[in-house]
Amino acid sequence: MAQATLIEHPFTSPAAALPAQDTVVLRLCAAARLLLGKARNSAHLALLQTLCLPVTALWCRVLRFDPAHPDWPDRDRFVVPSATLHPLLQAMLHLSGTYGFSESPLEYGMHPGVETAPGPAGQGIAAAAGMALAEHLLAKRYGRSLVNHRTWVLARDGDLATGVAMEAAQLAGRFGLTQLAVLVSPTPGADRTEFSNSLARFSASGWSIRKVDASQLSAINGALAATLRAKKPTLIACMPPESPQTFRPQPCLSPEEELTGPWSPTARRGATAYRSWLKRLARHRLRTTFERETANTLPSLLMEDWSRLCRRAMQPTHQASTQQAAITSLHTLSALLPELTVLTATSALPRTSAAAHIQPDWPCNIQEHGMAGMLNGMSLHGGILPCGIASMITVDRMRAALRMAALMRQKIIYLLTDDGLALSHDGASWQPVEQLASLRAMPHLAVFRPANAQEAFACWKAAIRWQSGPAVIMLCPNPPEHSYAVPMQGSAARGGYILHGSATRHVTLMASGPEVSIALETEQLLRQHGVQAAVVSIPCWEVFSNQPEAYKTAILGTDVLRVGIEAASGFGWERWLGSQGFFVGMDDFGVSAPANAVYERFGITAGAICARVLKHLRASGAIEERLLQAPSPTSRQQEREPL
Repeated sequence: MAQATLIEHPFTSPAAALPAQDTVVLRLCAAARLLLGKARNSAHLALLQTLCLPVTALWCRVLRFDPAHPDWPDRDRFVVPSATLHPLLQAMLHLSGTYGFSESPLEYGMHPGVETAPGPAGQGIAAAAGMALAEHLLAKRYGRSLVNHRTWVLARDGDLATGVAMEAAQLAGRFGLTQLAVLVSPTPGADRTEFSNSLARFSASGWSIRKVDASQLSAINGALAATLRAKKPTLIACMPPESPQTFRPQPCLSPEEELTGPWSPTARRGATAYRSWLKRLARHRLRTTFERETANTLPSLLMEDWSRLCRRAMQPTHQASTQQAAITSLHTLSALLPELTVLTATSALPRTSAAAHIQPDWPCNIQEHGMAGMLNGMSLHGGILPCGIASMITVDRMRAALRMAALMRQKIIYLLTDDGLALSHDGASWQPVEQLASLRAMPHLAVFRPANAQEAFACWKAAIRWQSGPAVIMLCPNPPEHSYAVPMQGSAARGGYILHGSATRHVTLMASGPEVSIALETEQLLRQHGVQAAVVSIPCWEVFSNQPEAYKTAILGTDVLRVGIEAASGFGWERWLGSQGFFVGMDDFGVSAPANAVYERFGITAGAICARVLKHLRASGAIEERLLQAPSPTSRQQEREPL
């Protein structure tokens, strides 16, 4: 009890009774507690006070962080994903001399020490696991002399109970991420049973669990030292003392005068580590590559080399599906871009033989939610270009992490397989109705839906160049029904282009993905009736909307009927249709039936669309009745022939 009293009231006993390092920790902890008292989040002050001593000990004695170079690539990551705990991060940054403490929250992007934005519970643990995986990958490639840092997470007990945290914890245990550690404390007054259950689940996932009294500095130091030696991911449960005592510091020399800023233990230790690292970097044989990767820049001739390899790989299977083409493109890109790292969900693997090209190094089974959160952390860490492969049916499980990536504008590429109704002749019980519209509504997210192999590669290149946030490429496993000629105007890399049809037109048929084939068939039927139409493929709305107005007008046409065709919800299509256009798509979830039957039920067929276009043209008077010719028998025969 005497030791506990000394730590809770460090200035009531002579400082000489403790080792010098412990005295420094206690004095800085006292300063941090005073800063926390100024924070707005007073409702959680008890939790902040409980974690104050463990966090101060971590920053003073263990954390590798140089305040003068807070974005140093080999620094330790200190992840605080909860806004409730942000005052502790602010206090530590203030005491180390990198940020002035204020009552306003410290937002993501304001300081390099803020590793991630606050988000839904559990996302921070998943992101931290991704950071630890990125560190593991870079250490394997460059060695521990250049990459040897840890990822520390300051979490709440509610984070541990979430599904995404449990999935990420299992993946971290399976991947052997020994450089990952979580500090957590139960919320005061909450039931401890659920907290104990969470600890048991983490232990079963291959983690080392340590419980310490948050008021006992010696126990905290022992737990931190054991974490540095652990061969597993570590979780340190900082338990409040059984008899909480009010902290009442006595008048003394303020620690800000001699132990903060450049003179703080964190700053002095970090500066020494940084200088040593710079010397090792200068001698490293892969210095140029390392600096390029950590700056997130691409090799100068990447696109040219990639195009050549893709043409060679795709030549035997020119009529490949978009799914096969995109995965082949991924396979060739991985040979040119060592920082590309692929996490794969089991749901994406069994559909096609192209799955043999998917890198099996980091399989995530059915844990898509945790996988998506880890992809965020890999991107936040730097030096890695993360890519995730999963089935489109699982996009709703990944949505929270995908939204966090868009919010932080992180460069992540998703390949979502099994897109569209045309999955197989047996049909499917799940129909993708609102997924496309909901993803397109997410700011900073680029959604690509290619129609053929050529578009799939163009979409890959556009996704690599997309700098505003993550990119999603939706892929269909079935080959297109028609061979596509050279585009008439524009290119898929610009988000939209004229694929086929007449230069002067009455109708613009717009589509994406598998429905482009239906638009081509519709254009042929309309031509038989004397109606000139152009088929416009729009694989990416976001890229197309960024094009100059003159280009968009030339592609969509002026004073013509615009028709959108997509086997999904029409929400959002009004931006391209204009006041007179209409949309052909789905307004329900469909049925479990062969793809052709589902398309016919919703009227997504060439014949039904042609009839609607002719009816609209007659009603609007846009074209004379005598010009609407009936197809001849010869034309009907041509209708059944492939384009």
